[in-house]
Amino acid sequence: MVTRREVVTAGALGALAAVVEAHPGAEASVRVEQSPETVSAQALKDISEEVQRIRQLMREAFVGPSVAAGVIGDVRKQFSIFLKANQKYPDFCEIGPGVFTELYDWHVRHRQPIEITRTDNRMTIRFMFTGMLLRPEQDPGYVGIPFDRG
Repeated sequence: MVTRREVVTAGALGALAAVVEAHPGAEASVRVEQSPETVSAQALKDISEEVQRIRQLMREAFVGPSVAAGVIGDVRKQFSIFLKANQKYPDFCEIGPGVFTELYDWHVRHRQPIEITRTDNRMTIRFMFTGMLLRPEQDPGYVGIPFDRG
């Protein structure tokens, strides 16, 4: 009869063998006459690196980027400048199509309600307290200077 411990240990050793074989430099280091402690230490180091890489991939896949990463950080920087000067958030800010898409994706990723309307015959998406006006003729990464209506 096979015990649970033997099954788990065999699975772990099989995974260890797969990682060592998959590592491009592993064959060369194993073929050279080395002590078992050196080979084991190298295998553990390789496993540790792979676990760190998998952990990073999982974090990126499930958590996503920071709330202030990329385009969102640029938009917030413009809002911050406007807020310091006017003591309020802006009514509008013009953005390029790439930024518009990123803001849309941000709403989807964080499960926020998406408010898209037409303002002066242009598409507007609400982000925080500001209407973000789509300027399709601009560069995709364009973030304009925020402004108030009137």
